[in-house]
Amino acid sequence: MEKLGIEPILLIAQIINFGIIAFLLTKFLYRPLFKMIEDRKRKIDEGLKLAVEMKDKEEEITQEKERVLEKARAEGQKLINEAKEQAKAKEGQILLEAAEEAKGIKEKAKLDAETEKKKMMDDAKKQILALSLAIAKAAVDESLADDKSQIALISQKVEKFAKEKINA
Repeated sequence: MEKLGIEPILLIAQIINFGIIAFLLTKFLYRPLFKMIEDRKRKIDEGLKLAVEMKDKEEEITQEKERVLEKARAEGQKLINEAKEQAKAKEGQILLEAAEEAKGIKEKAKLDAETEKKKMMDDAKKQILALSLAIAKAAVDESLADDKSQIALISQKVEKFAKEKINA
C-alpha cells in the first residue's frame, strides 16, 4: 500500500478518528436530533389525531344539536296541536252552553209573558166584575130602594159571584 501512497498507520489513525467522530456525532448529535425529530413527528401525529377526534366530536355535537332541535320542534308542534284541539273542544262547549243559555232565556221570557198576560187578564176580570157589581148595585138600588134586606142579599150574591170568578 505504500506504493499507492497510503501509509497504513495513518490510515488506521484516520479510521479510528473517523470512528470516534462517527461515535461522538451519533451519540451527541444524531441521536438527540433524531429523537427531537421523532418527538416532533409524534406531537404532530397526536395533534392530527386530536384534530380528527375534535372534528368527529364536532360532527357528533352538531348531529345531537339537530336531534334536540328536531325533537323540540316536534314537541312544540305537538303542544300547538293539542292546544288547537283543546280550543276546538272548548269552543264547542262554549257554543253548547250559549245555546242552552239562549234557550233558557227564551223560555223564561215566554213564561214571563204568559205570567204578565195572566196577570193582565186577572186585572181585567177584577175591573169587569167591579164594574158589573157597581152597575148591578145601582140597578138594584133603584128598583129596591126601600127594602134594605133585599139589597144586602143581592150584594152578597154579587160579591160571592165575583169572588168565584176571580178565583177561577
